Amino acid sequence: MKLKIDLSKLKNLDLSLKSLKSLKLTKKMPNFVQKAKTKRFNSSSLSLSKRDFILLGLLVIGLEGYGLYNYLLSPKWQEYNSLQTRYAAEQVIAANFEKDMVQKNQYIENLNLLNYKLSGLKRQVPTEIPQEEIVLTLNKLAKARKLDINGMNLSAISAVSKQDFAAGKTSSVQSRDTGKVTTPTSVDSEIQNSSQGTMSTSTANDSKASKSKAKVVANMVLVEDVDVSFSGNYGALYNFISDLEQSERKIIVKEVSMTRGSGGLLKGELKVQYVGYTTPEDESTYSLAIPPINGKDSPFIAYPGFMEKVASATDSDAQTSVASTTAPVKTINPSFYLILNTVEDNAPKVILGDYTKNGTELYSNVNDRITGKISVSGDIDKMTYSYALGNSTQTKEGKLIIDGGKLRLDVISQQRTKVTDKAGITLDVDNKTNYPLEINVINDDKNNPRFRIGNKTGIVEMK
Repeated sequence: MKLKIDLSKLKNLDLSLKSLKSLKLTKKMPNFVQKAKTKRFNSSSLSLSKRDFILLGLLVIGLEGYGLYNYLLSPKWQEYNSLQTRYAAEQVIAANFEKDMVQKNQYIENLNLLNYKLSGLKRQVPTEIPQEEIVLTLNKLAKARKLDINGMNLSAISAVSKQDFAAGKTSSVQSRDTGKVTTPTSVDSEIQNSSQGTMSTSTANDSKASKSKAKVVANMVLVEDVDVSFSGNYGALYNFISDLEQSERKIIVKEVSMTRGSGGLLKGELKVQYVGYTTPEDESTYSLAIPPINGKDSPFIAYPGFMEKVASATDSDAQTSVASTTAPVKTINPSFYLILNTVEDNAPKVILGDYTKNGTELYSNVNDRITGKISVSGDIDKMTYSYALGNSTQTKEGKLIIDGGKLRLDVISQQRTKVTDKAGITLDVDNKTNYPLEINVINDDKNNPRFRIGNKTGIVEMK
């Protein structure tokens, strides 16, 4: 048996194997390519496109801009706006201040005028009621009018509200102390230890009768009632009461009771009331200057032998007193008043007003001679009157005081103190009534009078 082998086929075997492998590879190739494509696709999905990169960059820039604005630019911008607003407000203030500075002199003049009015009110209704002043004032007025004061009873100083005072309530639980009867027999024990010279209500006046105001916790009205025991004739009593009512200090005469004594003398009690107004911030500034008095340590102590003389007074003494009776002196009030002050005075240099009405004054603070005018017309029941200082004029209608059948103008002037004091007035008078207008000039400068009369119409008399 013969084995035949075709070597040519063996040669092709390698090719067949290669073909087989190639076939197998060919079959597997699509899967591999698919996987390769899938891997390449997955790898390309993680990369950024140009558009995405631009958007991402813009996002980062936006976040950075937002942080920069909120944490750096916004606070500074708000601060800038605040400064700008403040600057505008300061500009308004500066502009207003500039306007105020232009009117500085006018403001100072108004302030001086208000201070002048306030000082006048404080003289009428002071912030304290010094009992030393009450005793001295009443004794001085009584001595001038030849009225004998036998004793005084000073009540407690009470502090009441304005509403209570207006309603008639003049006492309260805040009263300072019990009243003291300051007669010659009771004064010695109270103030015999007082020193000479100047006494202040906060130091030397430590006795109960020397305090001048009660402790207050709010704005209060101070009230002190004084009972005065007197004796004298009718004319002396009339003049004494008239002086009290016209006193610059506010003194209210509340009641008078009297009986006829021996020899035609009047004896009785006079009830007066002193009024003050105080605040918790007010402090006592009152001081009493007492000159040295020979023969005793205090002006409130009677001279040796005085009480014996009083006790030994007889009816013959009363008759002698009657013989020297003082006639009542009629008090005449002016219809108008004109006040001329010095250049050094803080008050206005010229003040013109209606005597019967408060708040009707006209003022001039010019240190020079100015022009003024008073015009009056009408009858006794209704008069029209006006008065002018410079460019300021007041015109009123109503009744005027016609005392003794005359209209009156009181001119209260002062002596000039230096050459630069030029304040004065030339007053024109136009009197169209049937009553003479009498001008009474008091204490004017003789060498260079502050008051001069100008044009006159109607009946005008200089006193």
